[in-house]
Amino acid sequence: MLLLALLAVLRRPLLPPPGERVRVLLLGVVGYAVESTFFYMGLERGSASAVALLFYAYPSIVALLGLAMGRPIPRRTLGAIALSAAGTALVVAAGGDVHISAGGVAFALMSAGSFAVYLVVSHRVAPRTDAFTMAAWVAIGAALSFGARAAVSGGFQPLDGHLPLMLANGLATASAFALMFAGLRRLGPAPTAVVMTLEALFAIVLSGIFLGESLGPLQIVGGLAILAATILIGASQEATAEVP
Repeated sequence: MLLLALLAVLRRPLLPPPGERVRVLLLGVVGYAVESTFFYMGLERGSASAVALLFYAYPSIVALLGLAMGRPIPRRTLGAIALSAAGTALVVAAGGDVHISAGGVAFALMSAGSFAVYLVVSHRVAPRTDAFTMAAWVAIGAALSFGARAAVSGGFQPLDGHLPLMLANGLATASAFALMFAGLRRLGPAPTAVVMTLEALFAIVLSGIFLGESLGPLQIVGGLAILAATILIGASQEATAEVP
């Protein structure tokens, strides 16, 4: 609802162009719903640090998918992927207790794999759809999928005073959807995947600010590695843009 209101204010298309509408809706109904389901199934079988560490394998999977599809990955991007993976490992693993079952490992890796596919497919199946329009309809598709599941399983629960928190969460999610697709349009799947590993760093920093959790030396080193990987991606994009 927030994204549709934003589209109306910005006077952007409320609907994807003909031929791409079903595809965009399915990205939410199937793609996002499957990825997030695997992620939370992993959380039921391991610590958040362990699941996050495995989930952040998705930039490497995106690169491998690109290679399998015949799309060469620049050496600078491959170096950024390795750097971000090492940095993420330090940021997440140094954060506390890390434990996970074999089933949790499988679900976390399936979440990473499905998100990698989701990024690649999103970039290819709807090239004419506005990024904010795509975000809105992916959100609608995800809502339909989760709503149907909750209706079948009896998963609906009363708000019990949590409406302000849910609205804030909705605003954050809507912003993330819109900005991710906007970045995907400008960078492509592999660079976007690398930049998105900043999420791990932001999570640690924000938990220190708002939850009083300390930031250890290894996490600082890992954060610097993630930032360096992001800078590498930005430099490679600038170099590409300068080519006539």
